[in-house]
Amino acid sequence: MNYGSMISRRHSNSQATRQNNMDYGSSATAADNLMANGGGLKDEGQGVPVSSWLLQSPVEIVLLISVVLDAMAAGIIFIFSNTIMPALSTFNSNTGIQVMNTINDLIVNPLFLFVFMGGMISVYPTAAMMNKPDDYPAAARYYSLASTLIFFFGEVLVTVGCNVPRNDALMAVDPSSDAGDTYWRNTYLKSWVAWNTARGIFAAIASVAGAMALSFMGKRHGS
Repeated sequence: MNYGSMISRRHSNSQATRQNNMDYGSSATAADNLMANGGGLKDEGQGVPVSSWLLQSPVEIVLLISVVLDAMAAGIIFIFSNTIMPALSTFNSNTGIQVMNTINDLIVNPLFLFVFMGGMISVYPTAAMMNKPDDYPAAARYYSLASTLIFFFGEVLVTVGCNVPRNDALMAVDPSSDAGDTYWRNTYLKSWVAWNTARGIFAAIASVAGAMALSFMGKRHGS
């Protein structure tokens, strides 16, 4: 019997066992550290804690809601420019004007207004982050600010200043008159749709900017 080989194998097994114990101890220590940090990780390059779950405050929740509402507004606007208005343009002016006036009358309701204008709630997270610049990365603050301003100037003001006045003018014309036909064909179907498309683009950009802000809000300045 080769006692030297047996001793060598036992020595190798003993070393492997010690190595496994060391690896287990390292893993346990890492797990303990992870739990001690509240389940968070750290960006080793910057020393900035990274949250394992993004929605940790009302600021983040409200910003997420605003991102969703911005996107929903952009979707509603897209449907009008891409589908509804081209469909109405195929009808005679009398029918097109009456249908559009009915839509404009029915669409003004609390639920629609909340979805269509509700993206402005991003004012709250923007103000909260600007008031506490040390608590949020600069990218989160400025993306949120950009989202709010783009939505306000590009969607809300365009709606109030460009689309609503054209809706009011359409409501005032006689659908069966030549003046009504001229306004419908030469003005409304062109300028209203153009401004509608513009506000849809701005709403989509605002949603993307808000999402970018949200992605940076998981990081906090700290040691």
